[in-house]
Amino acid sequence: MGEQRLGERYYLLLQPAVCPAGGGGEPVSMIEHVKTAVLWLMILASIVLTWFVWTYQPAYEELTEANNSFIEVEDIGETKSFTEVLYPSTVIEHDAEERAWVHPAGDNYSEMMNGLQEIELDAMYSVGSSYAPGDDLTFTGVEFLFDEALQAEWLPFLFDIEEEDVLINNIDRIALALTEQEGASDVVVRFIDMEEEEVFQSETSLSQTQLETFSEGVITERTAVTPRTFQENGDSSFQPVTYVPDEPMNKQVYTYETTDISPEGFIQTLFTDPEYVRQYFQEGEDSSYTDGTRMMDMTNGGSVLNYVQPDVSGSPGVASDTVVRSAQEFINSHYGWTDDFYATGWREGEATDSAEFTLHVEGMPVFEANTGESGHYQLETVRSGTEIIEYSRPMFQLDETPFEINTSVELPGYSELESHIEEEEAFSPEIVEDARVAFYMSRENSLVVFEPSWFVYARGQWHRVSTSEITEQEVLLNGLE
Repeated sequence: MGEQRLGERYYLLLQPAVCPAGGGGEPVSMIEHVKTAVLWLMILASIVLTWFVWTYQPAYEELTEANNSFIEVEDIGETKSFTEVLYPSTVIEHDAEERAWVHPAGDNYSEMMNGLQEIELDAMYSVGSSYAPGDDLTFTGVEFLFDEALQAEWLPFLFDIEEEDVLINNIDRIALALTEQEGASDVVVRFIDMEEEEVFQSETSLSQTQLETFSEGVITERTAVTPRTFQENGDSSFQPVTYVPDEPMNKQVYTYETTDISPEGFIQTLFTDPEYVRQYFQEGEDSSYTDGTRMMDMTNGGSVLNYVQPDVSGSPGVASDTVVRSAQEFINSHYGWTDDFYATGWREGEATDSAEFTLHVEGMPVFEANTGESGHYQLETVRSGTEIIEYSRPMFQLDETPFEINTSVELPGYSELESHIEEEEAFSPEIVEDARVAFYMSRENSLVVFEPSWFVYARGQWHRVSTSEITEQEVLLNGLE
């Protein structure tokens, strides 16, 4: 009986509500009232939100230096044009059988290279082996020697010449020579390709007087030199002759204060999104930065940067520019150039290409350092396909001017040096391929001393030859605290 009454109660609860008798209306569901109320709320909310959109005024905040997460322009190194990174290893003045080494000093080599760009050249023509380099070649003019063979496509950057008038492939030497040939111009420019054993010549509008003043207008020291072929090229007319001084000479020692370069500028330029870069500390003062793909290592106590970007393209494209040009543009857009670095070596291979730029001080290159680390005086790049995938460089730069310390060293002539090599060095003079005067760099804390020294090229690298036993030298290595 109780279960029947309970069922009836549930039945009554489930029945729809009806208006009272006599109301004359239809049954109305409570759900319909709720729907109507919600609809009106939505309409009112839409009107309010629309009014907010129409009347919204964003509160813009003016950007200040404190809000700028990028490096400031004044902290970025200089950009360089392509011709500004090309530099001769040696400049020789020829006056018939007399020859003189034009000492690099300041910007004198750069000024002479700039002077070449003003020389308008006619179309090239071959002159065979008549002016092939050798111990017996004599002429009057100026000769430029380079560390590596220049590529033909670079000539329109160095001279005023049309691309279709360039017939040579590679250029190891350039000579501005006075000519007495009938019907020829007073001055011609000769281009020497040692690999192909070819000499091409172009006529110019230069006069003999202009040729004489070409290098004389640059105030610099000159030292008499003699031609020397260290490794003969068989019976060929094209011999790799170089020029060495046989008389002692005094060269200045330079001491500079250095300033450390912050890695922040490179984080901003070497990584796509600097916000994702994380720093990891290693032994000593070394550290690494990575975004998960690229890696930037700070080694040698933070004084050398080594950057690696893996080649993830799978099938790298073919580069349209030479590796030197690619490296120059890469450095321009990734912090820029600090101090005077010039292209001194480049290789293009099947898998990767490489280019290196060496620090020059007062126009003369640095060949070695007491730290044993080439990254203290060289910029090195590696290219795969069209991308630069490796980059290393020093993380300090020299002050604009050296300390005013009048210190010099006396270097012996090469004949005396050769006797010293035979007696003291671990290799024989017979394997020497070249000899140059360059700087040896000594770095202690924030001071860097550049000492002129003799270097010989043997076994694929430059070796410093100590001459302290030949002449007494007084060199400042640890002064100035």
